[in-house]
Order: sequence, then structure tokens, then C-alpha cells
Amino acid sequence: MNENKNLIFYQQAEHYTAAADISQFPHINLPEVCFAGRSNVGKSSLINSICSKRSLARTSNTPGRTQLIHFYNIKNKLFLSDLPGYGYAKAPKSKRFEWIKLMENYFKNRSNLSRVFILIDARRGIKNSDHELMDLLNVVAVNFQCILTKIDKISSTALREVTASTLSQTEKYAASFPEILQSSSNKKIGIDKIHECLNLILNINDNSKKE
Repeated sequence: MNENKNLIFYQQAEHYTAAADISQFPHINLPEVCFAGRSNVGKSSLINSICSKRSLARTSNTPGRTQLIHFYNIKNKLFLSDLPGYGYAKAPKSKRFEWIKLMENYFKNRSNLSRVFILIDARRGIKNSDHELMDLLNVVAVNFQCILTKIDKISSTALREVTASTLSQTEKYAASFPEILQSSSNKKIGIDKIHECLNLILNINDNSKKE
């Protein structure tokens, strides 16, 4: 797709449903990608930027507020999902346990899940809670790729350093995709590259169905 076709395609994203447990997961036969990350890393803002819709995904300044998995349908060709944020220190243990169980059920039961995009705040780098998610994805054999967010808030030198550090820390995971994406929802940086990745996933799935 060219840039204009990308915008037209992704602008047609619509909220499909929200799920609090496995019984509410939608049953679909479409390729799916999901966005995961620590609380307040900017998942909802990035989804809004990808789809050029300011309020498609609800954003919040309150860490740990979103406790549901939100699913978005794009023209019955691709599903996006927004996972609850993790790593919020003030969350009670019961909430953290619920999150872990929800994530395990999600990753083990989404047979069409093509890739997990793990968002990393470029100012913070990878944290232990990110590694915990990567460990889980490695065990259940689901591919993941890191996206650095909020890159407009750091210098070019710091960006090079955090990119190199992120790559070196993820290379040990068999499930990791060996390219670190960079983004800024505020400045619309990196959105075209993310579109390219999503388009490639769509093309791979289309070709596999034809074979």
C-alpha cells in the first residue's frame, strides 16, 4: 500500500469489543496483532496514531486504569488488540495476578495472533516487567517486536543508545523480531514504518491462505 492507501485503510478501524476474561474473547478467523506495554507507555495513543483516529482507543493519565483487552476490527481484514498495561507499582497483588492470568489465556488461545508489539518508553528502556512478558512469549512461542515510544522526548544520542540496548537485550529471545521500531504519537514519527510492518503481516497471511 502507498501512504494514502494506508491512511484510508487504517482509518476504517472500529472498536469491536472489550474482554475481561477468556469467555469474552471474540472468535474470528483474521490475522491479529496486539500492543502490550507498561502502564502509561502510550499504547492507546499509538493505536490512535496508527489508525488516524484521535479517540478510537481511550487514553488515560491514570496508570493501570485499563483492565480490559480492547479489540479493533479493520475492514474484516486485520484485528488489533490493546492489552492492559502492566508494571504499575501501586496495583494490588490480586490485580497483578488477574493480569497475568488474562495474558496467559490471551496468548495461549489466540491462534491467529501474528505478532505482539511490546512498547518501551524510550526514556526508560526495558524494565523487569517487560522481560517477564518476553519470557512468557518465548515459552508460548509467539513472535514479538519492540516499539520505542515517545522518542521526541529524548536526544538523538540517547535514542541511538536505547535502541542499541533494546536490541541487545531482546536478541536472546527466540521469539523476538530483530528490528526495533521507533515512534512518537505526538509527532507522528514512525507511523509509516509500523504501517509497513502491519501490511507485511497482512500479505504473509493472504499468501498463506492462497497456498
